[in-house]
Amino acid sequence: MLKMKKLLLTTLLFAQFAAWAQADDAPRYWVFLQESAVAGSSWSPQSGTPCLSPAAVERRIRQNIPLRATDFPLSKDALSSVSATGAKIYRTSRWLRAVSVYATPEQLAQLAEVPAVVRIQPVAQLRQTAEGMESKSEGRAITEEDEGIQAYSYGQSLDQVNQINLIPLHNAGYAGAGINIALMDGGFTGVDVHSAFTGAWSQGRIVLTHDFVDNDTNVFQVGSHGMSVLSTICADLDGTFVGTAPEANYYLFRTEDELSETLVEEDNWVVASEWADSLGIDVINTSLGYTTFDNGIGDHSYADLDGKTTVISKAATAAARTGMIVVVAAGNEGASSWKYISCPADADSILSIGAVDGMDLRAAFSSQGPTADGRIKPDLGARGVSATIMNWSGQVATGSGTSFASPITCGAMACLLQAVKANQTTYDIQAILTAVRENASQASKPDTMLGWGIPNFSAALTAMGLEEGSPVPTWGLQPHDGGYLLRRLRPTGVVTLFRYDATGRLLTRQELEPGTGFVFLAGYSEITLLHLVGEEEEVLKVPAF
Repeated sequence: MLKMKKLLLTTLLFAQFAAWAQADDAPRYWVFLQESAVAGSSWSPQSGTPCLSPAAVERRIRQNIPLRATDFPLSKDALSSVSATGAKIYRTSRWLRAVSVYATPEQLAQLAEVPAVVRIQPVAQLRQTAEGMESKSEGRAITEEDEGIQAYSYGQSLDQVNQINLIPLHNAGYAGAGINIALMDGGFTGVDVHSAFTGAWSQGRIVLTHDFVDNDTNVFQVGSHGMSVLSTICADLDGTFVGTAPEANYYLFRTEDELSETLVEEDNWVVASEWADSLGIDVINTSLGYTTFDNGIGDHSYADLDGKTTVISKAATAAARTGMIVVVAAGNEGASSWKYISCPADADSILSIGAVDGMDLRAAFSSQGPTADGRIKPDLGARGVSATIMNWSGQVATGSGTSFASPITCGAMACLLQAVKANQTTYDIQAILTAVRENASQASKPDTMLGWGIPNFSAALTAMGLEEGSPVPTWGLQPHDGGYLLRRLRPTGVVTLFRYDATGRLLTRQELEPGTGFVFLAGYSEITLLHLVGEEEEVLKVPAF
């Protein structure tokens, strides 16, 4: 029944998207509503059915977040009053209590007279925070022997994972399994064919895609920025390139049009984030930001960076208040005359991420704070100079920009959240963010250049009292016979068992074919495999070693 409800919600959302068209040449505007002002309306703040899947409801319950008016659809009477002016409603936002419309000057004048309309403002355009400065990496892959006792053979991404001290979480079995991550970005061209994503596809962990620019499901046609961003989290190329959350589930949302900035509008991001909430997403990453627009129309000033002025920043804060972790690239304007962060990196209750190099030094291009209302931004820094990524051609390469520092951190947050959810019935997202900040490299003296500094995820886990918690029973590095045992589900579907001695020397490696089942340690003498045969479970036992 739970699965059917999820499918029903997804079907309804797709039907709504299919009904939209972008052929209109008229300008687009946000129309903010006060629904109770409609004459004769029976609307109440929590009328109707909430726009939430069972997973979204569960996320709220576990965080003690009550349902709010923003979880319910907009008043039909208010929407009718807008449509009656002739303006065409393009999208609706339950968080903002607003609609975006195509409208002529005459229709705008009529809208201004509608009692339910509070204010009207033009829709803005998004710009990417990174151009994706890439170069091809050289050198041999790093082997398991090079890395020692670790759950993954990271290869060229070892430094960026180790820099934020994430390896202990991976070793304990926390690599993002069961955590839903949504990426709002440009195109994801290459995700459907490149090797870094083979495992995610074969294991069904790329769950959903939607193109909010063209209103279809194909995000693989235009642009590869989103693909490179995703690779820093999702990649699982043993001995070559492993991301920060290689076992998480992924939802890919294209909200940026790389071909024409005039067609990329902030309501794409707002609606995508609301959809993420409805579907039960746990963590959002966006490597987009904006401050200026085509022809200078509607450019934001520094005074607008207060987290409360721009539509996208208000939406990012709303996303955080629903219990999602929102991670945003700070921007690449640190060396320019602007120098400040972009929106929505100024939003409250989120993590905005700056860039550092391999020596833990802030990148000159990394945008700085503070916000206009004096808050410290960015919050943290991660590898954004020569970060390991997959480039447009499917090669493991390097790229620079806060666009890559952000997802590296996002994946680590997913791993930490997995640990929290595995050990706590209820939890508080903001407390998790606070633990990460307070255990970062500059926690004693945060500044407006790099915030609280480079995160230490192992220290954050310990500070939250989870270092002694039970790891995921199926995977992770476990003590065994004076050494260590590691169980890994490979991208090919093969389960590989590794046994190390106490010094980390690899003693044996064994590959098993468990089908689509799971493997767990029944005892040090044998491994029990649950092998799904049709609809029946077949229990197989094999010697440990």
